[in-house]
Amino acid sequence: MQTRRLILALAGTAALAAFAASALPAAAQQAQQTPPQHIRGTLKSAGDGKITVQTPRGRTETVALPANAGVFLVTPANLDAIKPGRFVGITSVEQGGKRVAREVHVFEESLRGLGEGHYPWDLDTGPNMMTNANIAQVQDVGGGRELRLNYKGGEQTIDLPPDVTVVAFNKTTPDQLVPGRQVFVLARKGTDGTLTANGVVVGADGVKPPM
Repeated sequence: MQTRRLILALAGTAALAAFAASALPAAAQQAQQTPPQHIRGTLKSAGDGKITVQTPRGRTETVALPANAGVFLVTPANLDAIKPGRFVGITSVEQGGKRVAREVHVFEESLRGLGEGHYPWDLDTGPNMMTNANIAQVQDVGGGRELRLNYKGGEQTIDLPPDVTVVAFNKTTPDQLVPGRQVFVLARKGTDGTLTANGVVVGADGVKPPM
């Protein structure tokens, strides 16, 4: 049970939930019993049903890209996009007894509810959490903002510094997989060691997916 809860927690971002929502064949659904891997880096190539990604450590990963994998685009946004009623994903760390946002992704309305919840994440080497939730309230606090977020089974209060990274998160098509762009790939490793993408988040020119 503990293992399953961990898998579900790691599978919680809106991106991951959207990927998992794709119509996967039975074999792929069985493969989802293994924990997902997060691959971050620069897209080197895309085509022939696969992508290659160079990670910040210089490792090149080849990942199969099925036709039913989700592809998502992140573009620059700002604090004006953060309003009551919007569905957002926030990576946060604990500072001084409060949760403080490192980044915010604002989802298009069709992605509302995906990955909803509050669970461990791996953006930093230190402890951090991902919260996908509806914005119930926004308050100005000092030079930043304080968000009250609610999701099924709970709520969180998270502070937003004025310089927090904000992006818009939207569905897109594989033609956005342009070599040189930054990507975040959610993949699973098969018993033969092959990586297969459930989905890819690609940054628009100059944008690094912050999740």
